Amino acid sequence: MYKVITQDDQQVLALQDDEIDLIGDMIDPVFLETLLEAENIDVANVLRNGYGYITINCDKYPFNITAFRRAFAFALDKEAISDDAWDGLSVPQDSVVSQVNPFSIEGMLPYTYYESNVALGNQLLDDAGFYDIDEDGIREAPDGSTLDVVIEVTSSSNIAIEVGSLAADALVALGIDAESVPTDFYEYLNRLYFHGDYDMVFLGASFSDFDVDWLAYEYWSEYADEPYWNFPNFRNASYDSWRDQLLHSPVYEDVFEAALEMQKIWVYQCPMVICYENVLLSAYRTDTFEGFVNDISDGVLSYWTNMEIHLKDELGGPFGGTFRISNPLDIDSFNFMASSSAYTTRILDMFYDSLIKQDPDGDDISWLAETYTIETHEDNPSVPEGHTRFTFEMNQTATWSDGSPLTAEDVATTMNFYRDAPGNPLGTDLADMTAAYAPYPYTAVIEFNSESYWYLHIIGYKHILPKALLEDIGLDGWNTWNPNPPVNHMLTSGPFNVSDYVAGEFVELVRNPYYFGDSSYAPLPNAPDVSPIEDFVISEGSSTSLTWTISDNDPDSYEILRNDIVIQSGLLNLTYETVTIDLNNYSMGVYNFTCIAYDDSGGSTAESVLVIVLDQTAPTIDHPPDVTYTEGDTGNTITWTAQDKYPSIYSIFRNDTILAQGYWTDSNPITLNVDGLTAGLYNFTIVLFDSSVNVAFDTVEVLVTDGSSTPSDTTPTTPTTPTTTNTDPFLGGDILTILSFSITIGSMVVIVVIVVLIFRAKQ
Repeated sequence: MYKVITQDDQQVLALQDDEIDLIGDMIDPVFLETLLEAENIDVANVLRNGYGYITINCDKYPFNITAFRRAFAFALDKEAISDDAWDGLSVPQDSVVSQVNPFSIEGMLPYTYYESNVALGNQLLDDAGFYDIDEDGIREAPDGSTLDVVIEVTSSSNIAIEVGSLAADALVALGIDAESVPTDFYEYLNRLYFHGDYDMVFLGASFSDFDVDWLAYEYWSEYADEPYWNFPNFRNASYDSWRDQLLHSPVYEDVFEAALEMQKIWVYQCPMVICYENVLLSAYRTDTFEGFVNDISDGVLSYWTNMEIHLKDELGGPFGGTFRISNPLDIDSFNFMASSSAYTTRILDMFYDSLIKQDPDGDDISWLAETYTIETHEDNPSVPEGHTRFTFEMNQTATWSDGSPLTAEDVATTMNFYRDAPGNPLGTDLADMTAAYAPYPYTAVIEFNSESYWYLHIIGYKHILPKALLEDIGLDGWNTWNPNPPVNHMLTSGPFNVSDYVAGEFVELVRNPYYFGDSSYAPLPNAPDVSPIEDFVISEGSSTSLTWTISDNDPDSYEILRNDIVIQSGLLNLTYETVTIDLNNYSMGVYNFTCIAYDDSGGSTAESVLVIVLDQTAPTIDHPPDVTYTEGDTGNTITWTAQDKYPSIYSIFRNDTILAQGYWTDSNPITLNVDGLTAGLYNFTIVLFDSSVNVAFDTVEVLVTDGSSTPSDTTPTTPTTPTTTNTDPFLGGDILTILSFSITIGSMVVIVVIVVLIFRAKQ
């Protein structure tokens, strides 16, 4: 249960008063001492995937000299920042990639900038020509110009002010005139965005994942004057030389090598000085639950805590109980595609799964995908040159929350939906995706038009949605889709689903009994029993109904879906109950009806039935009068008028020779000109089909005289069923034999008649 508690102090008080079990946000260090002294409360810490840093303007002389920047890095006392400014709640950091990131080079280099080494800094400045020319105790630049440094820090942060003061002290210790100036944060941030003037500026950075493809953009020489990129205006050809391998190799080892080499160059060059990586704190109660997981990214506020938490044995565990978490903001939408709240995302992550997932240590693990392969043209000639193809073999036990299978069709449809839905934020990084399809039920293939390892995470981390739901939402409805649980059941795949929600107060989740990723649970043995119904066929316009029998000891509610859209729902009040829907007046088509029953303990059972509605009404056609005319006369026609709900094609025969063929409609009578015949008696027969291959026909006799006497042969030729191939002058094709066969659907035998047409281009 996520309970809305907006104020930090109120969340701490709720934890102390046993109103919640976990604070749903990283706690402010000011509360640390209070929480450490409280009974039955533990505080866990995890290094932030981010840091505080000082950026240096590499476009400005003499800050563009590497020796100056390295001298400052060596002189700065990063350990003092962690000990004094952060009271021990941070650690020194050198690399631009956080040390919690598996791609980080932190700790691998033969040197660090952690301890203040003013002597080495002074030596670097001396060797680079930074001398005190006028012997006033202050160094000048190598060209003799005055050297002074302004370090700008945000006036709203005590940490920033302390870091700025220590940075100024380091420069002064190197004989450089320097001062730290508290400044309006947004004023200097705007200058950085557009590469305005500055010397040094203090900032912070946080990352939402462990991908490091941004190294190829953030400090790329080409972006040294690009708005919003490359704050230090850094240019370095050696650094850029690794860019292509980082971005475009599909091989993890190559990508890892490029990331390390780029960091080596970057740390040596010091376009920014990373000051610290601070600690994030999570607080939770220990008297009722155990199994808390201190995830490397999210701390105890993690997906893995929700998966592993359980009641203590002495309290009746491991099953049962309500785990209570505070949430600083109410959920803004149950549509994760439209939400902009990190607090909402944390909840919605419990509803949907992805192909791969990060474990508590930050490493990729198989999830919906059991295995995957990455191929380029070099690996597989069927992959176009320059493309990357990902093939995922999926876990075949994963299901949606109604028990229906989660398949590769859902994966392919989801990726195509994200890419094609206008403005969908989940599609912005899928522009290079050229194909997503499911050649087999549990094999998904996704291809991109360039080579890159990073596409794996672009597709691997995205939530998968049901194909039927996406087809119902439509591409233009991605941001207006508005789930309303628990009034309307959400079809999900994750470990939990919504069981109760009161806006502004709380959202309650109940475990999904079908969840494939929870090996400790089996589907509830007391889930509702729903009587199955065999698939069957009815005639359009017939009156019938569907009835399910539902039994359960603790019934709750039911829903009936037609092609995945809820058409009826209600409460279940009896342990044995029937629910019925009418099938009156359904049009021709195939309908999938599903009855889902829910009980009070969170169990659910779904039963589906396929109803095929057939049109078994033949077209109606009038009988025009027979025609008599004298050979050579003109203006002689036959006009038929036909009606049917689903008109299709017609053919007209003269005796047993086909004359015309085409499509017909109720609103357009079919007229045939019968001029030009020699004296004799003829049968003109029209055969009409509707789209269900119901047939109707009519024959009109045409008598042609020679003008002097009645023709001697007045017996019309009996028309025969066309069974040979005849050239079709109307459609430019051939009509083959009329075929008939039977199929069995459910308990009924259906006779199907098919007219096979072969179309070909006219010469």
